[in-house]
Amino acid sequence: MRPLVLSCLFSAVSALAAPSMGLKPVWEENFDGKELDEKKWNKGGAAQVVDGKLSLEITPGVKPGFWNGSWANTQGKFESMQGYFEASIRMIQTKGRWAEFTIRNPDKVPLPAASMSFSAMGDDKIDTNLWITDEVGSHRMTPKTSPVNLQGGVSWKKFHTYGLQWTLKNYIFFVDGREVQRMTRPSAVKPMYIHFGHNLPEGGLLKDFSNPKAGPEPLQVDWVKAYKIP
Repeated sequence: MRPLVLSCLFSAVSALAAPSMGLKPVWEENFDGKELDEKKWNKGGAAQVVDGKLSLEITPGVKPGFWNGSWANTQGKFESMQGYFEASIRMIQTKGRWAEFTIRNPDKVPLPAASMSFSAMGDDKIDTNLWITDEVGSHRMTPKTSPVNLQGGVSWKKFHTYGLQWTLKNYIFFVDGREVQRMTRPSAVKPMYIHFGHNLPEGGLLKDFSNPKAGPEPLQVDWVKAYKIP
């Protein structure tokens, strides 16, 4: 009985340890302004601040049934080496699109380069993805089944904290402070930037949203933080 108690106690203590513990805060965005801060962010499409949150909207295209996505990133404005990047995100509900929280290298040279992300496909489907580009080419690594166990509308009914940690040896994914996946791969050699996207199929056709006045719900981001490994 005693070993079991000690084991449970150790597990509880480990679960309480934040992924950012011992790391140095280097960047933060709370979306307090009325507009997206252009000193911090590049943007495209209907990326805007609504009620203190980044809102990535889907807007009508030039023809009924066709839509435009949106994105915001920090390329050239904030980029960092190994560390921990986290964001409080309300994911999308309906299918047919995908939302992403990504950290990535600006380009594919020098090698190796990397991109790691959470990708939400609607209906609580959230994937973890890691792309490594080396001398052989680009390789996508994602599990056959999602390690992110959020069900019953949990992913889109409220905000959750999604974390991406990049170390010299590992790429680690966290949800609400708990590790959900770890991949040991060569470390990228250039700083990464933060990217949020609300993406559409090629051409922007969404069959389930033919009404040009009522598009899908946005991807919402409450805050973003970045920490560096000392």
